[in-house]
This record gives sequence, C-alpha cells and structure tokens, in this order.
Amino acid sequence: MGLIETLFLSIPLFITTILSFLNFLSFFRLYRQEAEATLFHIALVFLSSGGIFSLFLIAWFSPSTTQLSLIFIVNIVVWFLFLEIGNSYLSAFMNRTNALERYVLPIFGAAIGISLFNALNPEVYLIINPLRIEAGIYIISIFAVFYLFIMAYNRINMVLGNFDGEELSLLILTQRLFIVGGSCLIFTFISVFLWLLFKGIPAFSLDIVTWNLLDWMVYFNVALYAGVLLGALIYSQKIEFKKIDINTILNILDSPQN
Repeated sequence: MGLIETLFLSIPLFITTILSFLNFLSFFRLYRQEAEATLFHIALVFLSSGGIFSLFLIAWFSPSTTQLSLIFIVNIVVWFLFLEIGNSYLSAFMNRTNALERYVLPIFGAAIGISLFNALNPEVYLIINPLRIEAGIYIISIFAVFYLFIMAYNRINMVLGNFDGEELSLLILTQRLFIVGGSCLIFTFISVFLWLLFKGIPAFSLDIVTWNLLDWMVYFNVALYAGVLLGALIYSQKIEFKKIDINTILNILDSPQN
C-alpha cells in the first residue's frame, strides 16, 4: 500500500472508530444520568457504528481471504444499527406511532436474519443471485430508515416553538443529524450498490491496487462518516445538558396531539 492509500482509508477508519466510541460514551453517560431508554438506544447506534468501523479496520490489516468473512459480519452489525435507530424512534414517539411504524423493527430483524444466514453460509450465498433473495427486504429496510428520519424531523419541527435555549439547540442539532445522516446514507447505498452490481461480492477487497473511480467512491464513505461523527461530537459537547430537561422534551415529543 502506498502513502496515499494509507492516508485515505486506514487512518480515517481508525479516526472514525474512535469518534464512534466517543459519541457512544457521551450518550451512554447521559443515559446513566437521565435513565431514558431513548438515550440508551441512541448510544447503541454509535456503539454499532464503532463496531462496524472496527471490523473494517481489522479487515484492512487482514489477508484478502479473510476480508470477505469480516464483511459478512459487518453486514449484520449494519442492520443492527438500523434496528437501534428504530428502537430510538419508537421509544421517543411511543404514543404517536402508527401501524406502519410498528412494523419497522420486524423488518430490520428480518434483514439481520438474512445477513446472519449469509455470514454462516457464505458458500450458499456466493453461488446464488443475492439480488433475488435479499434485495426486497434490504430495500424495504432502507426505505424504512428514511421514513423514520423524515417522520422524526417533521415531529420535532412541530414542537420547536415549545423550546428555547439549550433544549432548542439540542433539537435543531438532532434535525441536522437527520438531514446529514440521511444524505450520507443515500451516498453509501448508491456507491455500495453500484460496486456490488459491477464487481460482485466475490471480488470484494479493501486492498487498493488501482485508482478505480467506483472503488474510491466506496472508500470515500469512511472520510464522510468521520466528518459526520466529528461534527456530532463537537456540537453535542457544546450543549449544556445540565440545563436540559430530557424528560420534558420526550413527553412533548411523545404527545399524541399534533
């Protein structure tokens, strides 16, 4: 590996892993103070992201023959992360969820199950067309994530007038994370889908041997999420949580009246 390749992938992977765990510790400490389930699930989202980037970092230093197995495990953790996003949403808006929203957890559970099957039976996965078997549940899961982001953004937007000061700053930060995080997910899904479409799972490798544009689009995700996680950590540290009544915020958000 050359210097440019190392700087572009391995170092951002390490930084992104650290930032994920720092965000986890920040929200887990807040959960310990407030004992709110929503905060616990948000902390698990960051813990899951740390697990994802840690596995990628391990794969980076592993032989090519081992990398594919680690990627199958990463796929499980990715859908667990989305499961925790769903848990965060449902715990925050428990009294306002509709019938459609209550199906998101089983959907993410199905995605985890499929990913687990692939990890345990890679020889079966690699001899069949995965697009026919997995695409349906994965696409539904992806749309479910964006649906939750949009609904949460709108519901927060409807109650912003009830808050000011640090509480208002926290809610605006949350909305920005929905926008930025959703945009990053769109780029991730497009770049990874194109990579799989043109190269296929058996060709997966983190070893950079060419300046292929599609490869670099996928690698750019690491630097992208490093920036997002750094921004989330910086802004969350600026907010004085001692001045925020988390229980009141969640009670207003969870009010069944619009």
